Amino acid sequence: MLQTQQVIHNRYQLKEKLGESAGRQTWLALDLSAHEDVVVKLLTFSDQMQWENLKLFEREAQVLKQLNHPRIPEYRNYFCVDDQLLYFGLVQEYIPGISLKQLLTQGQVFAEPEVRKIAAHILKILIYLHGLSPPVLHRDIKPSNLLLGKDSRIYLVDFGAVQDRASKEGATFTVVGTYGYAPLEQFGGRATPASDLYALGATLIHLLTGISPADLPQKDSRLQFAHLVRLNPGFVRWLEQLTQPNLERRFSSAKEALQALKANQNAIRVASPRLPESSIWLRKSPSHLQIKLSVPWHKVVTTPRNWIVVAGLGFWLFWLWMLSRGGILTYLLWLTGGLVLAAWFILPVFVATNIYFDHLQFEIEVKLLGFCIKRQRGNVSEIDKVFKSDSGGYGDKKIPEVTLAVGVEEHSFGRLQPPLSHDACRWLVDEIKHWLGL
Repeated sequence: MLQTQQVIHNRYQLKEKLGESAGRQTWLALDLSAHEDVVVKLLTFSDQMQWENLKLFEREAQVLKQLNHPRIPEYRNYFCVDDQLLYFGLVQEYIPGISLKQLLTQGQVFAEPEVRKIAAHILKILIYLHGLSPPVLHRDIKPSNLLLGKDSRIYLVDFGAVQDRASKEGATFTVVGTYGYAPLEQFGGRATPASDLYALGATLIHLLTGISPADLPQKDSRLQFAHLVRLNPGFVRWLEQLTQPNLERRFSSAKEALQALKANQNAIRVASPRLPESSIWLRKSPSHLQIKLSVPWHKVVTTPRNWIVVAGLGFWLFWLWMLSRGGILTYLLWLTGGLVLAAWFILPVFVATNIYFDHLQFEIEVKLLGFCIKRQRGNVSEIDKVFKSDSGGYGDKKIPEVTLAVGVEEHSFGRLQPPLSHDACRWLVDEIKHWLGL
């Protein structure tokens, strides 16, 4: 039986047991030759041990020997010790730190910005692993295998389930993985690079919710988590695509997933973007998107169509004056015309459209003189599409609007007087789509 201070293989002095499972032990040890701390993983050979366990252990050693990445503990040695019991040993670099599982156990709550950083770090590691020839699949990404080092960097550890080639038609592989984190195709022996992406997504959801994915509710085999946390909708959609049960609907590569994550991050930066028109006010954060559309005075005064209407109204009033030749009727008509003219110019300035999105709902509200005259609401998760639509205008001219497609319903806004330009509507569509992750 192994004990603290015991020296094995005439080189490694055991200091502290880090973990133990059936037939396996993991120790923090001192390498007496290199005078540095290392991690020694030991596999006990016995009659009860399945040969498949030894094959996995040897495969882990072979794969680690070929890896060279700053966020993966370096391979140091592989040996066999025959001392009453037969031990196989794998020696790796020691990374001081704590696993994310330990942090979860301690009750730590992971916020969205932290989880985004963790996701980016692991995706970069996966880009390296999956880019090797042949690709290296970890097959067991979960909080206990992600280490937060004392240097505040995330490390991927424990390659005990590693596979050094992608699945092929008719090939058979050892079924490994942890329930809740591993996708269905992996339990069917068909692991692919996208299988690691699913495990990463399930891990990130665990960090955000504090609930193991095995304990989360499911609908059509999809993890249901959005109602438990307050997240940017774009990030929710990104996680949902990462954990798609259908392999074909998942991100095809870690590089694609990282690009989508960065695109969403850029779309929700707090700094206000450059606005295409003075009539648009926009503010966004990871949790909210607010848009306000109004009509400034200068647009009302400088709109050519308004001057055409004024000229037509003036001609009509002049004709009435000539027809009535003065009298009370003339004054009433002039007063009515003046009021119509004032309303035509002034009322649009007092109309404002407010659009508000959070992680659950959206609201489109039109106000006149501060009073709500129209309101539309819906669920953010049900928005299928955001696009620029054209409604009927004057003659052949179409008035552009921004439309949200929610199932069979459509909610539009932007039909101001004067209306938004086509470029402004396209800009708003892009901003909303990016924030929603569409």
